[in-house]
Amino acid sequence: CPHSPGRARAARVVDRRRVPAMRRLPWDRVAAVAMASRRCPASRAFCAATSAFLAARAPAPAVAARRAHAPHARLAEVTAAMRLEEPSWTKPWTTMGREYRGDGLPEGLRYCRDFISEEEHEEVLAVLDGGRWLHYLKSRAQQFFGLVYYHTTHLHGQLQPSDDKAQQGRALDELPEWLLPRVVATGVFGDATEVNQVAANEYLGKAGISPHIEDIECFGASLATLSLVNPVELTLSPAAQQRSMNGTDHGNWVKVLLEPRSLLVLQGASRYAFRHGIRRSRTFTLPDGHVVQRGKDYRRVSLTFRELLPTRRMLNRSAQDIVQHTWARRQREIPH
Repeated sequence: CPHSPGRARAARVVDRRRVPAMRRLPWDRVAAVAMASRRCPASRAFCAATSAFLAARAPAPAVAARRAHAPHARLAEVTAAMRLEEPSWTKPWTTMGREYRGDGLPEGLRYCRDFISEEEHEEVLAVLDGGRWLHYLKSRAQQFFGLVYYHTTHLHGQLQPSDDKAQQGRALDELPEWLLPRVVATGVFGDATEVNQVAANEYLGKAGISPHIEDIECFGASLATLSLVNPVELTLSPAAQQRSMNGTDHGNWVKVLLEPRSLLVLQGASRYAFRHGIRRSRTFTLPDGHVVQRGKDYRRVSLTFRELLPTRRMLNRSAQDIVQHTWARRQREIPH
C-alpha cells in the first residue's frame, strides 16, 4: 500500500528516487534502515550521509561515459553468450555472541559456498599475483580493477584520487572473462555497468579490518565479496551497539565463516544497519573442530565487487602533498 506507515516513515528519512544507493532497495528495507537510524545514536553518521545524498545530483557526464566504457560493453556480450544459472544460496556456518538478540542472520545477507571451482580459484589468484600489490595501508595490500578508491578518514590522494587517470586501476577485463558475468548473473547488481570497481585485499597473519559500515556517500546498495586461499570469520554487530573502549567483548555479534571460493552478499539491513569487520585473532575453530592458526604463513585474499558513487570523496595530489608536508614538519618538531 503506498500509504502504509512503514513507507511513510522511510520517506521522511530518504527519498529513494534521489538517492543512488537506495534506488534498488525495496521500501520495506528502506523503512528498516530509516527506523534503525532514528532509534540509534550510533547511526547519526548514517543520517548525515543520507542528508548529503538528498542534495546529490545525477552522475556527471564523465561518470556516465566511464559506465559506457568498452569493458562493460564486452561484459554484456560475454554475459549474453554464456548460459549462467542462479547460484545455490546456502546458510553459512555461524556463531552467535551471548548478547546477540537477532533472529538469525541479518536481513539481506546471502552466502554461496562453492561460487567458483578449485580450478577457477587458481585462475583468479594467478591474475592477482601477476599484478602489483599496493601497500598504501599498514594492515593489508590492495589492488583495484576499474576505478581506484578506498574509503578512509585520512586524506590519502592515492586512494581517493580526483584525477581521471589516477582513478583508473587495472582494467576490469584483466579479470577472468567468466568472473564478472557470473557475479552479475546472481541478480545482486542491476546490470554490468553497476560494478565499476573490484577491490582486491590481501590479509597476512592476524591482519584484520575494524568494524565499519561501507559509507553510503561512496558505495552503492550492494556488496559482494569472493574469498580466496584461506577461511576467516567475519563479525557483524548492530550499528546501535556501543563499541567497547577497554577491549572487553560486548557479546552482541554474529560471526560468519567465509570459506575459500565462497561469495558473500550484503544488502538491506546487513549492509546499512550492521557493522562488519575481521578481528585480529590468532586462531579460530572450524565446524569440524580444526583450529586455524593465523600465523606468519596465513594468507587470505578477497575480491569485493561494488558500485562507486559520484558523491565519493576525491582528493588531488596537492592536498596529499600538504598532508605529507605537515606530517614531516611535525616530526621535525618532536624532540629526540
